[in-house]
Amino acid sequence: MTPDLPTKHAILSELTAGELRTAVDGHGLSVRDKRVKEQLVGALARTRKVAIGEVLAALPRQRLKGLCRTLGVDDSGSRKAEIAARLMRGPRPARKAEAKAGATRPRRAKGPVVERTAPSSKALSVAQLEKHLWAAADILRGSIDSSDYKGYIFGLLFLKRLSDRFEEEAEKLIAEGEPEAAAWGDRDNHRFFVPDRARWHAILKTATNIGECLNKACEALEDENPGLEGVLRGIDYNDPHRLGDLSQQDSVLARLVQHFSQISLRNDSMAEPDMLGRAYEYQGDPKVTVKSLIGQRRRP
Repeated sequence: MTPDLPTKHAILSELTAGELRTAVDGHGLSVRDKRVKEQLVGALARTRKVAIGEVLAALPRQRLKGLCRTLGVDDSGSRKAEIAARLMRGPRPARKAEAKAGATRPRRAKGPVVERTAPSSKALSVAQLEKHLWAAADILRGSIDSSDYKGYIFGLLFLKRLSDRFEEEAEKLIAEGEPEAAAWGDRDNHRFFVPDRARWHAILKTATNIGECLNKACEALEDENPGLEGVLRGIDYNDPHRLGDLSQQDSVLARLVQHFSQISLRNDSMAEPDMLGRAYEYQGDPKVTVKSLIGQRRRP
């Protein structure tokens, strides 16, 4: 029996709210409340204006591979178009011989046959986080002095973490029956309240003056959360002496924002619940320590 192909709705449901909002905004779709993931999925799934292939084409290659693994589809290959097409085709039907328990025939192969096992979890691991931070440093390499890497990288990591966690909390509250207005707007429902301008989807859709957008996002976070005072204001993403003119700033910062968009920093997306909270270090240029403030800690 041929397995069911992943439906458009099923694939869309695996995307983050930020990715869905980008697709909705990019195609000019009308959604009553863009903060509610289910409404974004429904709008994209129903419309004939947007094919699922168009949505997938806008995602990074590694993100497509992650979706394949989540939906039980082969994630091999390096070309985005092939991975997206395979994702829409769904899992390869098993051969009759392969379906019989204990009766698989070895295939002919040019080289040794290597047995692959699917990853046990799609969650972000410590090693993957370390690799991602190294790659972020590579984006900055040659553009700014290495002594400034830490502030820019961890400022963005901080913004992404708080935004992802805020969305996760709000969506969970709505699922538990909390009114949407309270889930998104009541500060008492969140350990850190993230205003609209500091949410990742607002940062992601900014194409010019990205440094100013990031600075205002940092300021807004500190204004809304007195406990964060002094954590982010010292980072100037609009500093021409460090990042160059506006064109160069936008080029570098756009790459960094897209880079951090490739990972989810929700609690349910991380392999270890306190992964960001412990003093996790990687040897970069310079050495960087993740502050415990961005870790998962229960509200009192």
